[in-house]
Amino acid sequence: MTSVFLDADVILDFYVQREPHHQLALRLFTHLKRAKTRCYTSAVIIANIYYMLARIENGRYAPEKIRRLRNFVAIAPLNEATIDAALSSPYKDFEDSIQLHCAMQNGIEVLITRNVRDYPKAHLHVVDPGQYLSATLEKRG
Repeated sequence: MTSVFLDADVILDFYVQREPHHQLALRLFTHLKRAKTRCYTSAVIIANIYYMLARIENGRYAPEKIRRLRNFVAIAPLNEATIDAALSSPYKDFEDSIQLHCAMQNGIEVLITRNVRDYPKAHLHVVDPGQYLSATLEKRG
């Protein structure tokens, strides 16, 4: 069974209903749940999502959405090796580098993000939500 790492942009598209990306994020989350795909994200993303939701909505909205998200995704562990690998990588965006190395060090096969070009030399499969849906639905025939 494939495991996927969800980047912050895809999660925010879903929870904040950011257009024009919300419908695709909704389809992605629905597919992942129905397919019982193992979904992960990082503690950094959880913290960032909480902060953004609290700013966009209100103080009670963020904890509720994070609880629901936690029922759907596991937190892939970050450690010193993850940070050191991110610091040593050629990526300009340190946070993206953390997410990539977190996924790789936890054996996650696919990273789903809307910012595929931010991961040009990724050592795992990096796709946007539409590419992921097309590829997985195509496999099912």
